[in-house]
Amino acid sequence: MQSVDDARKFFAKKRRWSKYKDLILDYYLGPYLAKVARLQKPIAVIDCFAGPGVFEDGEIGSPMIIGRKLAQAQARGAEVIGFFIEKDADLYQRLRTNVSKLDAPTQIRHGDFREHIDEIENLARTHSTFVYLDPIGATHLSFDDLAVVYEKLKHGQSVETLINFPSAGFTRLAQGLSGRLGDSVLYDMDHSETARCNRIAGGEYWQTIILAAGLSERQRIDAIADGFSDQLGRWFSWVLKYPIREKYEDEKPKYHLVFGSRHPDAVDLMNRAMVTARREFVGSRFIEGMLFPNQPKEELIDEKEIESAVLETSEAVGSTTWRLLRIHTTLRYPCLYTDSEVNRSIKKAIKHRVLKSSAKGTRIEQDARVWVGNS
Repeated sequence: MQSVDDARKFFAKKRRWSKYKDLILDYYLGPYLAKVARLQKPIAVIDCFAGPGVFEDGEIGSPMIIGRKLAQAQARGAEVIGFFIEKDADLYQRLRTNVSKLDAPTQIRHGDFREHIDEIENLARTHSTFVYLDPIGATHLSFDDLAVVYEKLKHGQSVETLINFPSAGFTRLAQGLSGRLGDSVLYDMDHSETARCNRIAGGEYWQTIILAAGLSERQRIDAIADGFSDQLGRWFSWVLKYPIREKYEDEKPKYHLVFGSRHPDAVDLMNRAMVTARREFVGSRFIEGMLFPNQPKEELIDEKEIESAVLETSEAVGSTTWRLLRIHTTLRYPCLYTDSEVNRSIKKAIKHRVLKSSAKGTRIEQDARVWVGNS
C-alpha cells in the first residue's frame, strides 16, 4: 500500500516516464476539446488523482496541463470545467494554490475520488466527459469504481477515459499472493487479497496469466494489460493501449496507458498524440544534440512496414471502410504510425492494386470500402 510519504516523494521531482505520459495527455486534449465542442454541450475533464498540480522541481502536472487546455477551449467559446480530486491534505492545499492561477473554471475536491462519484456521475449526465486516472500504485485503483459513469454511454452520453494502469506493479502484487498446494500453484479465492486483485483488474483473468508457465516477466505484464483493456471493452467500443517505460532501453514497461472511447475518430486522435510523444521521447534520447541521429532501426519510419501492417490488417478484418481499416491497423500496431501515414499506405496499396476500393482512384473517402485485391 502506498503511504502518504510515498505520494509526497513522488511529486518531489518529475521523472522521465511521467513527462512522457503527460505529453500524451497534453497532445490529446487540444484536438479532443476542439472536436467535442462541436456537440455544443459543456465539457468536463476530471482528474481523479490530481496531485499538487506542480512538482517541487517546478514541472507542471496533469491539473495544470488540463487547466491550460481548458482555458484555450474556453477562449474559443466552449463551456468547460476542470474537476480535480486529491486525497492527501498537503498535496490538496498545494493544488488549490496552483490551480487558482489558471484562467479556466475549476472545482477542487479533497478526498478519495470514490467519495465524489456522485458528482462525477452528475457531470457525465450533462457534459461531454473525459476521465483521467493516474494512480501512484495499483492498490489505489478499482476497476468498477467508475462503472456508474461509464454506464452513461448506454444513454448516448459522450464519455472517454484514459487510465495509467500500473501493470508492472500489479503483476508484482499478484505474484506475491500465490501459494503452493501439492503440485499446483493456486489462489485462495476466499482470501481478501485475491479479492482485492480481482477488483483492481476487473476480473479473475490475471490469475491464469500469473500462474502460466514459460512466460517472461514482460510477457506477463503485457498480458495483464491486454486483459485489463479487454475488460474496459465492456463499456467502450474502442480501446487503445500503449506501454510506458522509464527509459527507452528498459525491457519491461512501468505502466500501460489504456484509452477507451466509443468513437473511432478518438482512436486516431489518441494514437496521433501517442506517436507524437513517442517520437519526441526518442528524439530527446537519440537525436537532439547528436552530430548524427542514432535512433534504433525500429524507430525509423518504414513505408514498406506500414503497408505490410495495412495488408495484414485488411486480410484479418475483411472488407471494411477506409476509416475502419485505418483504425484496426492502429489498434493492431498502436503508437507506431500516424493516421496520415496509414492513409498514405492505403492509397499506395490501392494504386499498386494490392487493395481494391469502391472509390474512384486513390482518393481518400472515409466511408469507401476497401479489401484485399485477390479476395
